[in-house]
Amino acid sequence: MVVDQQSLLEKQDRLEELQRSYDGEERLNESFIVLTIGASLIASLGLVADNNAVIIGAMVVAPWILPLRVAVFAILIGQARLLSRSLITLVAGAGITLFLSMGLGFIARAQDLLLVEALPEQIVSRLEPNTFDLGIALAAGAIATYAKVNPGAVSSMAGTAIAVALVPPVCVMGLMLSGPDISSAQGPALLYAANLLGILIGGITVLAIREPYFRDKLRRRRRSRLPVLLALVLAVLVGQKLYGRYEQYRFKLKREVAQKQIESEIRYYLKNETLIFGANDAVELGKVVFDWPNYWEQDKAPSFQVVVRSLDPTLPSYKQVQNIQDTINSRLAGQFPGLELQMQVQRINMSVVEGNEVDVEVDLEQLFNELDTALAPAQLLEDETKEEAEDSANTGICLETDC
Repeated sequence: MVVDQQSLLEKQDRLEELQRSYDGEERLNESFIVLTIGASLIASLGLVADNNAVIIGAMVVAPWILPLRVAVFAILIGQARLLSRSLITLVAGAGITLFLSMGLGFIARAQDLLLVEALPEQIVSRLEPNTFDLGIALAAGAIATYAKVNPGAVSSMAGTAIAVALVPPVCVMGLMLSGPDISSAQGPALLYAANLLGILIGGITVLAIREPYFRDKLRRRRRSRLPVLLALVLAVLVGQKLYGRYEQYRFKLKREVAQKQIESEIRYYLKNETLIFGANDAVELGKVVFDWPNYWEQDKAPSFQVVVRSLDPTLPSYKQVQNIQDTINSRLAGQFPGLELQMQVQRINMSVVEGNEVDVEVDLEQLFNELDTALAPAQLLEDETKEEAEDSANTGICLETDC
């Protein structure tokens, strides 16, 4: 029998059904603490070991999705008490994870397993978040909430996506706080805030769209609107910081592509369009060194240096270097305005030293004897010296120590 959903909502039947489905998920109980400890330890160890599969597997255990979904529901129905309980549970989970990851970080650094100069890729990738992460969090929150209100959806998949987005940034934050460069913990902290707000807003959006009762609540009740507006304001502030990092990330990609393209064009030009490099093995291109300032430093033009190594003291000449430099600059001026090239020639002086022909067998024998003497114990060396002295006295040969 088809039941009119609107009539159920008017009678509070749908609301009571949802409340029963969320009942107990916000509690800070034994199972939440145990699962948080397990997920935190495994995720932190996976980050130090740079094992993405371990990190993803550990996040399946994390229970953070439960109080977060309750927070979405509590905001929409305007229950401050339920919202505070869910937020306390989330804060407790983040605190447990932070202290455990800090402890593991101290141990890993003491064992030289976590060095600032060689951080694992799974940690580095979470130090510089951008607006992509906020978008992912919005989508993940929407999927998780939809899976909750739609029994036909696969909720375990959504829970895994949420957990992956929340726990690793807190673990990375703790690992960074255990080292000398505490400022590096700002990146993962920003990522955690972006994921938390994105999941919250995504969940509220889906629940309000799917359930007419909650749309009506948002329109009529200030108690429901205020938390949503606060979350949106915080998301905008976090998004502004993430957008700056996004610009840096985008500029970095463009710079890497441009550098590869420029180096490839220079190598092709020197090898195929100049006689100095194309027909002379004594002259070769050593390397291309880029000095590309940050994108916000508009007053400093990018430049690069072409280092040429030459075995011929006469090649290339100053005029040839100047011509090549001007040609490359003119070719790149249209595509990369303001880019300047400086060409540097390193002349390599090479000398060949040859020895006289010798008897290899005699030399090898003498070499082994000298090596045995050098490695012999002091007492054995002293005994051998005495024996040689006695032999020399009998044969009339004078040793250097006795003459």
